Amino acid sequence: MAEKYVQTLERSLDVLEVLAHAEEPLGVTEIGTRISLHKSTVHRILQTLCHRGYVERKKDSERYQLGIKIIELGIRFFNDLEIRKVAAPVLGDLVKVLDEVVHLVLPDDGEIVYIDRAETSQVVSMHSKVGRRAPMHCTAVGKALLSTMPEEEVRHILELKGMTRYTPNTITDPETLLEGLRTIRDSKISIEKEENEIGIICLGTPIFDYSGRAIGAISVSGPASRINEKGIDWIGEELKSSGQLISAKLGFDFFQKS
Repeated sequence: MAEKYVQTLERSLDVLEVLAHAEEPLGVTEIGTRISLHKSTVHRILQTLCHRGYVERKKDSERYQLGIKIIELGIRFFNDLEIRKVAAPVLGDLVKVLDEVVHLVLPDDGEIVYIDRAETSQVVSMHSKVGRRAPMHCTAVGKALLSTMPEEEVRHILELKGMTRYTPNTITDPETLLEGLRTIRDSKISIEKEENEIGIICLGTPIFDYSGRAIGAISVSGPASRINEKGIDWIGEELKSSGQLISAKLGFDFFQKS
C-alpha cells in the first residue's frame, strides 16, 4: 500500500530545503521555479514559515532566507547526538596537541555532514562549516568512511553522486580511488592532499560504534606547508589514536573485532 503524505507539509519542506541550499536570499518567483510551485502557493507557505520563525524576510526586500528557529532546531539536534557528546572532549585534546582544525562528520545519503569543529589558535581559511555537506570521494573523512564499505556500495555511491573535480588533484577515476581505499582500510588513516581545496591537506580516520559499524569520522586539516612541516605520519598517528579512543567510548572493542 502506497504511503500517504501531507501535501502542504511536503511543499513547506521543499521551500525550506531550497532556502537551505541557496547561497543568498531568494524571491518568491525563484523559489517557485526551483520546486515547480505557483508563486501564490509559495507566498502562503512563506507567510506561515515567517510567522513561526523558520523563515525570515530580508528587510526592505521581498527575498527570504532561513530563520533563527531552524538554527535552534539544528543546534538541538547536534547537541543531542551521542557521538558528538563523546567526541567533543577528545577533539579538544587533539587540537591542543596538533594546533590544527579538527572536524567530526557523519555520513548521510552518500555525502558527509560536518557536525562539529574544534578550532586552532592559528589562522586558517577553509570551506568546512558545521552543518555543511561535502562529497566523499575528495575529502579525507569521506574516504575514511568509504574505506569501511563493501566495494559494491562504494561504486553505487560514486555512480549516484559522481566524482566532481574540485582541484587539479581531485581523483575522478573510480579504480584509482578504490585502490587507495584498500590502503586506508589497512592503515585506518586517509590522506587528502589538496583534492578538495587548494592549499589544504587533510587526514581522516573512521569512528566505529559497539557493533563495529563506521558511524562517523574525524579529521585534522591545515595549510599544506604547516601539515608537512609538522609531519604527516605523526599527525596521522595522533589522529588515529583519538579516533580509536572515541570508538572505544562508544563501545567498540578493537581486540574482539581484530
